[in-house]
Amino acid sequence: MPVELFESLDAILLAALVLLVLARKLNVPYPTLLAAAGLGFAILPFAPKITVEPHLALALFIAPALLHAAYHTSPRALRRHWFPLLSLAVFAVLVTAGTVAFVGVTLGGLPLAAAFALGAIVAPPDAAASEAVLGEVGIPRRGLLLLQGESLLNDATALLLFGLAVAFATHSDTPVTPLALAAAVPGGIVFGALASWLYLRVVPLFAGTLGASLADFAVTFGIWLLAERLHISPVLAVVTFGMIVSQRRPIGQPARDRLQSAAVWSAAVLVLNIIAFALMGLQSRDVLVGLPAAQRWPAIGFAGAVLATVLVTRVAWVFFVRFVEGVIADRYAPSWLPKPPPWNASMILSWSGMRGLLTLATAFALPRSVPGRDLIVLAAFGVVIGTLVLQGLTLGPLIRRLNLGADTGLADEIAPARKRLIDVGLAVLPAREGKAADALRFRYGAAGKVTAEADDPQATSEFDELHLEMIACQRVVLHEMRDKGEVAEDVYRRLQEELDWAEVDARAFGDNILTAT
Repeated sequence: MPVELFESLDAILLAALVLLVLARKLNVPYPTLLAAAGLGFAILPFAPKITVEPHLALALFIAPALLHAAYHTSPRALRRHWFPLLSLAVFAVLVTAGTVAFVGVTLGGLPLAAAFALGAIVAPPDAAASEAVLGEVGIPRRGLLLLQGESLLNDATALLLFGLAVAFATHSDTPVTPLALAAAVPGGIVFGALASWLYLRVVPLFAGTLGASLADFAVTFGIWLLAERLHISPVLAVVTFGMIVSQRRPIGQPARDRLQSAAVWSAAVLVLNIIAFALMGLQSRDVLVGLPAAQRWPAIGFAGAVLATVLVTRVAWVFFVRFVEGVIADRYAPSWLPKPPPWNASMILSWSGMRGLLTLATAFALPRSVPGRDLIVLAAFGVVIGTLVLQGLTLGPLIRRLNLGADTGLADEIAPARKRLIDVGLAVLPAREGKAADALRFRYGAAGKVTAEADDPQATSEFDELHLEMIACQRVVLHEMRDKGEVAEDVYRRLQEELDWAEVDARAFGDNILTAT
């Protein structure tokens, strides 16, 4: 790696630190500032020329983001909301790709296959970009679950369509047949399931070491690369792997490993977003500079037309599906279809279609042999910039204007679940006597925070050992509640994190006592 490139990447990360602080101060979603900064960085005279190999772009940027999303998606929620999710993650992508392809052919003069490649690139929204806004202003849990599930599943739809369109646009030597496409989907799912089975049996060997986080990265990239070599869906392989592992990790996994892994993955996905937005600015500069002067403004106008098409299509589709849901619910009242959400919630969902990392990565991955590649890449970047700026800056005020009301569902579910865990922990104590047991009874019974006497190391150690025993019992019950569907996935993860921090606190205090003695 040239020294200049390393210096540029370091400068990008340092600038991103300033932007993250500024985004919090201004109450602006950080992807919006990153997108603007990417364009600003490209204008600088010393900005380097960086190119990304197409296959590397998808593996580097998409695989970690998919696994991160899969870990935080509830399979039970996907089953419960399968109808709206199917409409958003599959049909909305196909409809958006079709309308964009029509614009690409009629206004951009693109060949049909290249126009569908553009449609596949800009069709899937990015939940991470939306959550950056929605996390600040709040949204009903159903809407957030739909966005998370949509982002996870629409990637598979978009990337399958993207691969098909690129193969036709480049006249690939690899035959594209219905049989090959039909095998790619189940093949990816089976491969991901097999990889998760093997991983869950090997990863305990790395428990309590930094190798646990390293194994997650190595296995994720390995699954993606092997799936590509086998000509099956790498997206579905990674998604299947992530969802199975998140549900089946051993109860005895060290809490420190889980907390450390969550922190590492969040930081890694953030760094990849920062680099992707910087590369977006650099490539958009190269595209504009490479175009003849007479074609620049028409190309920018075409990008604006694609952006408008993407925005209008999503709003129209969300309200069309809401109308269909209402007709079916009123006429047939099936048990599998709940009543459609209020119109204001549908409006928020339709305006939460910001594009992000997937659109950037697929634009980078577009082969140079695709006809009209520069125009397609510029339009894709225009959609990312436009949705992040236009929707990112207006979604918060729109939510406040529509006055959805406070959603207390999460707090209402956490309270009884937390009380049940406290009761499980207290059930360990009746047969125990001593200061440690009394302190724990007071802590959990009166919601106070008391520790054993600081000048009594033996009592402190006993307190932590007994506390760890309580946490182990609570963890078993929490897993049972999740598996039986008694608590939702977001409730489970919140309480699991509370238990993890309590366990880390108890173990750290106990380790300090052992070290001191």
